[in-house]
Amino acid sequence: SFASKTTKPETMSTATIKTSATLTLSAADIMANTAISSVSDLKTHKPMCVTVLDATGGILVQKRMDGCPDGAYVKFSYAKARTCIHLQSSSRAFREKYTGNSGNAAQFTQAASMVSVMEGGLVPVSGGVLVKSADGSIVGAIGVSGAAADEDEYLAWKGVQALKAQGLTTVPENHCCKTLK
Repeated sequence: SFASKTTKPETMSTATIKTSATLTLSAADIMANTAISSVSDLKTHKPMCVTVLDATGGILVQKRMDGCPDGAYVKFSYAKARTCIHLQSSSRAFREKYTGNSGNAAQFTQAASMVSVMEGGLVPVSGGVLVKSADGSIVGAIGVSGAAADEDEYLAWKGVQALKAQGLTTVPENHCCKTLK
């Protein structure tokens, strides 16, 4: 029976340590600053909030532009980035998977349940971009809030592009924003 099986416990000589890569404060700051400076690429300039998380979902950088209200946008940018870390995808992918098929009550109910179980730590709205290293490992996420969702996603995506030469990639690979100058 299952209960009678015994396994040999690991000893210090057989135990291994798992390490993982994550964004640095410097990288997160560059991403946030690039996202903010890229607001000028949009047809309409609006004050934004940017949140950059490490691979575990901890906040590395959170910046709010002058004129951006303290409150909802700060929480939205965090939730968008957090969605990426929790679901290992973009916040757009979460939205498309569970709310893209209007009239499908089961999918909508599942999305609402996921948001509830995570106590608001998930949001099915574009603007959160997952950040991966050259080897495909998740190293963090960036979320932006303050404009239309596609514009938020563009700004998050643009922030990561500043470090593309270091091998960082994004999920999604490209943005969908159609309101650029």
